[in-house]
Amino acid sequence: MTVPDVRPIREAPGFQHAGKDEYYYRPLVAGETLMTYVAHVPPGGDMPPDQEEADQFELSLFMLDGELLATIGGQDRVLRTGEGQHIPRGTPFGVRNTTASTASFVLSFAPTPHSGDVESMFDDARARGTRVWTPEELAPVIGRTIFPFRS
Repeated sequence: MTVPDVRPIREAPGFQHAGKDEYYYRPLVAGETLMTYVAHVPPGGDMPPDQEEADQFELSLFMLDGELLATIGGQDRVLRTGEGQHIPRGTPFGVRNTTASTASFVLSFAPTPHSGDVESMFDDARARGTRVWTPEELAPVIGRTIFPFRS
C-alpha cells in the first residue's frame, strides 16, 4: 500500500460548490469510503440544503474558524469555532455566513462522493470542464482567516 503525500491546506487547490454557491472547498483526503475537505464560506456566502446530497452521505463537520448559520434537517443552529456536528444520512444540510468574517470548517463524507485519490478528483473535474481554483486564486475570495491556511 502506498501512503499518499501530506497536503498542507495552504497548498490545496479547490472548487466553488456547484459552480455557483458562495462556498469554496479544498479536498484534502480521499479514500475508498471516506473523503475530507476544508470549506470556506465568505461573508454573505451560502450553500442551500440539498436533499439529493443528503440521501447519499453521512457527514461530520468541525468548525475551524468563524461562525455559520447551519440548517440541519430544517432546523437552524449557529456553529462556532471549535464546535462539531454530526449530520446523519438523509438529513438536508446547508450553511449561511451572516457575519463579516470568512468561516472555515472540515467536512468528512461517508461514503466518498468520488472514488480514488485527491489528484484523480481534480483530473476528473478538469475533464468535465469544472474550474479548479489554485490556492492563489482562492486567497482573495475566501479573505483573511484566523486559522493558518496561508503562510
